[in-house]
Amino acid sequence: MKEEIFNALRDPQNPIYISLLAVIALFGTVYFFYKYGINPLNERFKQEKLSLELKSAKLMALFAQLDPDPVIRLNQFGEILETNQAAQSVFPDLPLIGKRISDLVPTLNLPENSIINNETKNTTQKIGEKYFSILYRGDSSLNLAQLYFRDITELKKYEEALIDYQIKLKNLSERLHDLIEEERKRISSGLHDGIGQSLSLLRMKILHLQEESNNPAQYSYYQDLVTNMEDIIRELKEITYSLKPRLLEEMGLLSAIKNLVDKVFNDTGIRGEINPVGEEIRFEEKFEITLYRIVQESINNILKYAKATSYSIQLVYSSKLVRLIISDNGIGFDISSALKSSNHGMGLINMKERVESYNGKLKIDSFTNNGTMLVAEIPLSVEKVWHTQNQYAS
Repeated sequence: MKEEIFNALRDPQNPIYISLLAVIALFGTVYFFYKYGINPLNERFKQEKLSLELKSAKLMALFAQLDPDPVIRLNQFGEILETNQAAQSVFPDLPLIGKRISDLVPTLNLPENSIINNETKNTTQKIGEKYFSILYRGDSSLNLAQLYFRDITELKKYEEALIDYQIKLKNLSERLHDLIEEERKRISSGLHDGIGQSLSLLRMKILHLQEESNNPAQYSYYQDLVTNMEDIIRELKEITYSLKPRLLEEMGLLSAIKNLVDKVFNDTGIRGEINPVGEEIRFEEKFEITLYRIVQESINNILKYAKATSYSIQLVYSSKLVRLIISDNGIGFDISSALKSSNHGMGLINMKERVESYNGKLKIDSFTNNGTMLVAEIPLSVEKVWHTQNQYAS
């Protein structure tokens, strides 16, 4: 048996030898194909990729150098690798290479792995006498990041000038409203104390003449004069109250609004509903007048334009703000078109200015044939609220 096995192994035509030779030939072919075929292609691909990356880096560097805006390149640790000449002019007294960017631009606040995650971030910082908008871009393929600086000093000056203009405009608007209220108060006092009293004296004289008259025709004539005089006095009182509501000063905002709503109903038949929420608070005079004028202007708009049959006023008192919600069931209106109107638009603008003068917000929602809602929210501060001991001091 052993001799047969040895004889089989010595036979060159043994299938085992043939299989081994086939395997060796296969591996040899694969080896030579990989070594002289695939491997050179891989090496050439790597060289070409490296060459392209180097060219890209050189182009980026050249582009950065030619860029009139400052450009800074960083490594993954936030250290400066390279800058262009414009960047050197931003930090003329510092050697930038090797410094950490967080020391120069603390507002940037770079997160970890910002380069790996290809993050982009914007910030603004004042450097010296100039303001810069700074754009950070991480590039994981190059394992670096670049900072692009854009000088926005002129833009910042315009923004500051605009803010200053808006503050002056707000102050001017407040002053204008104050002057209007002062003029209303002056005219109201003049009408009440001057013309009103003169008309009352004239009425008394006519009544005296009527009593002394024995002629029935003259008596009837005097009676007509008295009636007309009383109508004039009543209209004068309404005008005086409209200019300076005494009830507002004496009883407060809620009572003045209720009186206004009752008067509107008596004159027009349009019913208004008042819903106070929270405990009533007395405010300082100027602030109460502001809130009253907003309600007054809103009701005037409802009467003139809304074609409403009813409206509601919700006055919300809280420790932090006062909220006015005025809604109606009228035809609604287009807000943008109304703002362009010389009459309606001025009323809306005046309300907006009044609310914003107290750092409040005014919102108007109006829908065609579905009414209008106005919401005014004004934050409260100590100086706006009358303390209890001051309410009755006068």
